[in-house]
Amino acid sequence: MTKPNKIALSLAGLYSTAWTLSLTGLLLGFNSKIFPQTAVAQPIIPNSQQILPPLSLPVPPPPLLPANSSQNLNPAFRNRPYRLGPGDQISIQVQRFPELNFAGTISPESIIVLSLIGTVNLRGLTVEEAQQRIRERFAQFIKNPQVSASLLVQRPVIVTVTGQVARPGYYPLQTPQIPAALAAASGTTPTAELRAVRVRRTLPGGAVAEQIVDILTPLQTGISPPDLRLEDGDAIVVPYQQATPDRKSDRDLASRYSLAAATTPVQITITGEVAKPGFYTLPAGSGRISAALAVGGGVTRQADLRAVLVRRTLLDGRSVEEPIDLYTPLAAASDLLDFPLTNGDIIFVPKLDESTKNLDYDKALVSRSTLSKPRIYVRVLSYAGGGLTSFYLENGSRLLDALNGLPVDAANLRKVALIRFDQKQGRAIDRKLDAKAALEGNVAQNPVLEDNDVIVVGRNLVERIGYAINTVTRPFRDILGFLLFFEQLRNGVDNLFGPVLDRRR
Repeated sequence: MTKPNKIALSLAGLYSTAWTLSLTGLLLGFNSKIFPQTAVAQPIIPNSQQILPPLSLPVPPPPLLPANSSQNLNPAFRNRPYRLGPGDQISIQVQRFPELNFAGTISPESIIVLSLIGTVNLRGLTVEEAQQRIRERFAQFIKNPQVSASLLVQRPVIVTVTGQVARPGYYPLQTPQIPAALAAASGTTPTAELRAVRVRRTLPGGAVAEQIVDILTPLQTGISPPDLRLEDGDAIVVPYQQATPDRKSDRDLASRYSLAAATTPVQITITGEVAKPGFYTLPAGSGRISAALAVGGGVTRQADLRAVLVRRTLLDGRSVEEPIDLYTPLAAASDLLDFPLTNGDIIFVPKLDESTKNLDYDKALVSRSTLSKPRIYVRVLSYAGGGLTSFYLENGSRLLDALNGLPVDAANLRKVALIRFDQKQGRAIDRKLDAKAALEGNVAQNPVLEDNDVIVVGRNLVERIGYAINTVTRPFRDILGFLLFFEQLRNGVDNLFGPVLDRRR
């Protein structure tokens, strides 16, 4: 090789090496900027300015899996190959030999009978394994048999459904899915906790596996329902949902979705501060606490709507109590927590504790509401009115409402007594009032009336009635005795008290 050629090759080699080093440096620099977490030596660049630190790009978060994704299922509940058993209907096709074909049901002993080879036990085999076993049996008589097996009809899966469903029990399912199980049990009740349906499975070793399934979120968001196939012996438990205002939308959806139980008549018990305590049957579709209070005649003026109790006995024998605040929605003009009822529920309306300050509790508001008794029965006793006058008033009415329209002497309005039977003390209590002052705007002298109140007008009559109540007839046994006492006055106060009283007093 000549000397010029050697020089040319040397220059070419130096040029190639320099180009390679430059390209390598650029690549290393690029790599360090895109992947800053990787330790890479920086190329040496003479006379370069200060290099800014590499930009750290945000790492995208991993994709969120739906709550009901099959990847989140307990391994014991993930779809496994279907195993044949008694009751399955299968089809066996043998090419070139149609007389050997078979279509029928696997016997209780898990066998089928095929021409030429006789009985074949298929217990616990997958369809593919059954196909292979039958092929091997035919291979003893046929050269290279072509056999295909398929499942025609799957046997029913028997599961237990319990909890907050209309008809708990054991059910055979042709479609082994949770919706089919709930539909077989006639649907879920409005108090079902659909976010935490439990599926329990007994494994071959005796251990019990459990999977919680949310069937409410798919209804609300449109995500796919859980891909969980039920097996023989599985138990589906629908738990009870505690009543809270923040779950109202959940209960509303649970009461009207496709798997909700059909409405039926509900038998309940109502007790406490209601007009007519007792046993009632609410028509289908009206099993709500507001309807229960209405059928019980409404709550009394002494009712405390902040702590109405619904007592329920669950299927496992446990008793639960749901405190329902009906007053706050009434006072705040917000949605009523109209608790759904079921057979056997007991509604207890407590009495307002008068020993404590209830400045924030508006009894007049409760009296005017639809939750209260719509009308009260009031009696007015006066000379000008001709004795005892009885009539109905709208609940929430006041003293002046009862005296309005009655022939009352204006002079007697200064002396009025409001007499009320105190069931706790078992006696009548009276309150002296000045109706004239009430007419002049004194609200304290114009109290709200209650059912079965008696108003006595006139000083002389007030004194005589008060004396009779406090001496002759005290104490009354019950409210009935209190009312009968005043009913006796209907024939006239003059006959009852002897001498004619001075009607001007």
